[in-house]
Parts: sequence; C-alpha cells; structure tokens
Amino acid sequence: MTTLAETLSTVELSTVAHHRTSSHNYNVNLKDNKQLVEQLAEPYKLTNSIQNNVIRNTLTVLILGEKQSSLRTILNRCLTSEDTSLIFFPTREDLLDWLNTNSSVKVASLIIEAMIDIQEIVTRSHPFKNIRSILIYCKTNMLITLQRFARSFIKIDGIFDDVTRLLIKLVIDLALFSEQLGDQKREDENNELEAQKYYDRAFRFCTLARTL
Repeated sequence: MTTLAETLSTVELSTVAHHRTSSHNYNVNLKDNKQLVEQLAEPYKLTNSIQNNVIRNTLTVLILGEKQSSLRTILNRCLTSEDTSLIFFPTREDLLDWLNTNSSVKVASLIIEAMIDIQEIVTRSHPFKNIRSILIYCKTNMLITLQRFARSFIKIDGIFDDVTRLLIKLVIDLALFSEQLGDQKREDENNELEAQKYYDRAFRFCTLARTL
C-alpha cells in the first residue's frame, strides 16, 4: 500500500520540486489536483515533504530562486537523479526552514538567484555548517557589487551572470567533492566498493563538464 509520504513525494508542490530523469512520468499537475494537494499537504510541514526528496547517496544541491527560470531548466536537464538531489525553494523562509531542520544533510552547493535581499540571504545561510559551497547567479549590473560583498564570505565560490559558466563551475565542484568523498571511503573506512562509486560519479561529472 502506498504511504502518505510516498504519495506526497509524487506531487509537485508549489514550494519545492525535485527533478527526476523522467519527470513527466512522476509529476502530478498541480492545477488539476489542487484538492488532492491540499488534503495531503495540510497536516505536514514543508520540511517533511522536502526530506523525501533527498535521495540517499547522492550529492544535495539547493537552489533558491524563481520557479520558472533558465537556471532551473538547465539544472534539471543536465544533472541526473543518479548523482544529485536538486531541491528548489521559492522563498528565503523555505530555504532557512529546511536548513534548520536538516542540519545533518551535507549540502554540496547552495545556488542563489539574485533577489532584492540577496545579501541578507547570504548572511543568514552562510553560517550553516552543512553548506559546503555557495554560488550566486545574478544580472550583469549586479556583478561588481556582489563581488565586493562576497569577500567577507569564504563559502562563496563564484558569482555569475551566465548560466553555462555557473553550471561548469558547479559540475567541476561536484566532481572534486565526489573524489574527496571517494578518498574518505577508501582511506578512512577502507571501503573500496563505496569509494569506487564516488570515483565513477566524479568521472561522470568530468565528462559532463567537457560537453558544456
């Protein structure tokens, strides 16, 4: 029997969307199923539905930004659920709630699309210890201001006004992080099988980077 949590994970709520390699087979049209969504989501907090979207043994990437954007489209197209769990947040509050609730989940990268309060978002998210890296996507006229602002935040690894350049940076970082995790499995845990899985993932990311 399908559990309520499993049912929730197949519904694309307005607050979060988890990408899949064949998303059209999984997503339920929100408009056509408004009543179902309300019935299922009412007793549950946002964090409960998002937790189900972190796939075990994948790299978690968080994205704060608009629901419809070129950044979101290209991330969904290029990053597969075999390697990454993409979690999208439409508001700052949703992101911070998730970070507070899921402090044990290692975040490979937090991507922030430029908003009016982007500096406050960085200031409030940067202290979370489980965030490894922060990337910012903004308009060209905001680059200099944000680059100066970023000097005070060591986790900010790049500020971009071009989606492709941001994606290349992200993919390379994910490859390096995968290799690092593989080394940990091999050297610290003496687990060659798990280490090889991370090395294979790093290779896939490197292959993807060459095609961008």
